[in-house]
Amino acid sequence: MNHMGDMAYADEYLESLRAARPDGLTFQVREKAYYEKQKPEESPLLSDDYYRTAAQRTKDTGIEFGVAVCEAERVPFFEDIGTDFYKILSKDIGNQDLVAAALSTGKPVYISTGMSSEEEIGLFLTGLGASVPQNLSLIHTQLSYEDADTNLRAIARLQEHFGVPVAFGSHSTDVHALYASLGFSPSALFFYVKGARPIKHKDESHAILLSQCAEVVAEIRRLETMFGDGIKKEMENRIKARTK
Repeated sequence: MNHMGDMAYADEYLESLRAARPDGLTFQVREKAYYEKQKPEESPLLSDDYYRTAAQRTKDTGIEFGVAVCEAERVPFFEDIGTDFYKILSKDIGNQDLVAAALSTGKPVYISTGMSSEEEIGLFLTGLGASVPQNLSLIHTQLSYEDADTNLRAIARLQEHFGVPVAFGSHSTDVHALYASLGFSPSALFFYVKGARPIKHKDESHAILLSQCAEVVAEIRRLETMFGDGIKKEMENRIKARTK
């Protein structure tokens, strides 16, 4: 939502991210009641026409277009414009109609767990039926800026405990949290971005500057190559001897 409802500012985000080439980008589209409470000059609301154009521009670059959607009745529109994946905010993990609408598309659906406990997550998954839909992933995230609260080990624990893919959504003010999370094999990484305008963005402290996104994406991809397949193999010495 850090475009703040300004189409020109939203275009800055699109162009910067198209150049940074992440695997996907996500617009957060809140419920109608949320926007009604905002001051007109602060409302991060874009038109449906803008989302339609943004989806096409994103996909034309080979980047997937995603939406964090908050109302079940909005899903058909986003399906119509070719949305590739959906995110459900942590506040909506108990919104059965919304979750069902997103899952019914057959597209990947990422469910943010936010402040939910393992017991609450288990009840949510049980409520989906005998088996968890194949297109569902959880997102481990903590709504805290404290380093210890990031709790990256929860990624692997949730994967093992529930047998579903688990992504990591960073609310940390330290970009190193993203890099460190790679050691726990998240199914995806989500992070917030912000432009350089001297305003207080809706997601401010935990967002990465657009100007830094290309570097962050490149570093994530570089670090990913270090993990390999885990199988120890015989290989020749590739470190050249140092000479004076």
